[in-house]
Amino acid sequence: METSEILNKKVGKEEQPKSTVNPAIVKIASVVIKEKNKKGKKMATPLLQFMVKHPEKEELLVISKIKYIDGDKAITRGFWVQTDEDGNFFKGSSIDLILKKLQVATLEETYGKEIETVTDSKDSPYLCLKAY
Repeated sequence: METSEILNKKVGKEEQPKSTVNPAIVKIASVVIKEKNKKGKKMATPLLQFMVKHPEKEELLVISKIKYIDGDKAITRGFWVQTDEDGNFFKGSSIDLILKKLQVATLEETYGKEIETVTDSKDSPYLCLKAY
């Protein structure tokens, strides 16, 4: 679609479809490190993506956020790959939280593990890995 076509589009009558899958227990199939953005440019901080098997879908789903409880608030964060001076993931990071939740020491050990998912928020139907 040309830029001029997009600039002259109006809002239609249909609402954007919501997520087609419900929160469920998923099985982690693999982990992917996304290093380039949608435009193909290298990202300053890579993003970890969990490829999961959801019971309502044939193909694997990509989940790149975690939801956890901090005090009395539910927090959603991305799985940004940030490491300390020794090359280890930071304590308290999203990756640390998910490794603790799954009771494993490395990302490779998450393969085959099952974990519950939840929606990001009432305004965002995307799924997050549940770490609470």
